[in-house]
Amino acid sequence: MKIELFYKTKKIKMDEEFLNSKIEKIQKILNPPPTKISIYFVNNKVIRSLNKKFFKKDSPTDVISFKYSPNYGEIVLSIEECGKNAQIYSHTLEEEIIYVIIHGILHLKGFRDYNIKEKRKMFTIQDRIFEKVMKNEK
Repeated sequence: MKIELFYKTKKIKMDEEFLNSKIEKIQKILNPPPTKISIYFVNNKVIRSLNKKFFKKDSPTDVISFKYSPNYGEIVLSIEECGKNAQIYSHTLEEEIIYVIIHGILHLKGFRDYNIKEKRKMFTIQDRIFEKVMKNEK
């Protein structure tokens, strides 16, 4: 799995070495498909617009995934929403970004969270992966 990062917002100071090392672990745990994922860091204005256009929800969200083929997908995440969630869940910004990236990849792998049963299953898997990725870091 190849993951590329793109900053489409004012770049926020982040520990990119930390992010890259954790993304490498994610790639080993969640091996393909997809084989290529592009991750875009955006602001709330951009993600709100995408959420409205594709999901009819007029509000920002932390992450949206777009699966274009079995081997390629995009993840769009809001730095602002990740920052808010980091405070709520006592994570650093980088930890929250990793958590949200895992969520986005699970969507690309076919997981859904549109009802309570799906959410429980998906978040259980997401939490387990996050724990493995973060092992020895907290």
